[in-house]
Amino acid sequence: MCEDMFVYLFGYGSLMWRPGFPYSRKFNAYIKGWKRVFYQGSTDHRGTVENPGRVVTLIKQPEDDKSNEVWLTWGTVYSISDDAAMPILKNLDYREKGGYERHELDVFLEEGGDVEPYGKAIVYLATTENLEFLGEDTSENIANQIFRSIGPSGRNIDYLLKLANSLHDMGVTDKHVFEIERLVLELMNQHKINHHNETIENITDSLLSSSPDKSLELLNQHKRFYSKPLGQLWIDDGAVQAISQRAKSLLPVGIIKMVGDFPKDSLVTILDVNSSQISRGITNYSSEDINLIIGKQSKDYFNTITGFTNEAVIDHNNLILL
Repeated sequence: MCEDMFVYLFGYGSLMWRPGFPYSRKFNAYIKGWKRVFYQGSTDHRGTVENPGRVVTLIKQPEDDKSNEVWLTWGTVYSISDDAAMPILKNLDYREKGGYERHELDVFLEEGGDVEPYGKAIVYLATTENLEFLGEDTSENIANQIFRSIGPSGRNIDYLLKLANSLHDMGVTDKHVFEIERLVLELMNQHKINHHNETIENITDSLLSSSPDKSLELLNQHKRFYSKPLGQLWIDDGAVQAISQRAKSLLPVGIIKMVGDFPKDSLVTILDVNSSQISRGITNYSSEDINLIIGKQSKDYFNTITGFTNEAVIDHNNLILL
């Protein structure tokens, strides 16, 4: 059973690779009787109101299902101390505000018909009644929508590919996710759109020709986030939660380390205290200027040190999440 004094959180989407909060430990587990599907619309992270993206939610296996298959969804369980749980869950409520609600489900560690549950974990899932629920569609239509969608957190394709990579790394099968991954990779190859972990050496040469298709133009513009980063910024847990859970700008007070020599308006990689890449962004200041204000509160530099007229090192609209 789950240990006392800990809260357990089961992640089956972006929480698998970017939890955005401190935890005591993590481990792979699954839930029974639910299936992960790209049926939930995203207008606040991987799409917009005009052009929603698609992210995963869970649907319950019908009680009258005649198949002999028991639906299993593998994911990652995070152990959070009871004392830290309330602020973490509050931030997650904001992150998952686009139609998701907290539920408690049994989680299992070993496969088999008579396996006892390890315990209960909090799960965020979007029900069919929420306003952003898009529902079922063909794999081809879902793949095309994901390929063309971009939101405040970045490209929808990066969400899909990060999810698929996480499942591949776990060594589990998810037919729905892997089929959409295959179709999206075909579209990316067809339109010369780079993978999230590929660096574009020459942005100008890689740009798509002018197209009346606005979604392709947006993908084109986002290539600036995939040139070679000129520096790296390490940030503390509070800053990680601010930019990944609450869509905030990156302030100097949250920066704990910097590597690189770069001018203002440069692309940098943002890492957490464990050196995991969580984001990329375009800086408002040069490395020389940032070095003067690392760890400082706004009152210590904003409009008091010559040249510092922007409170943020990177504005939230110049950040993407990885």
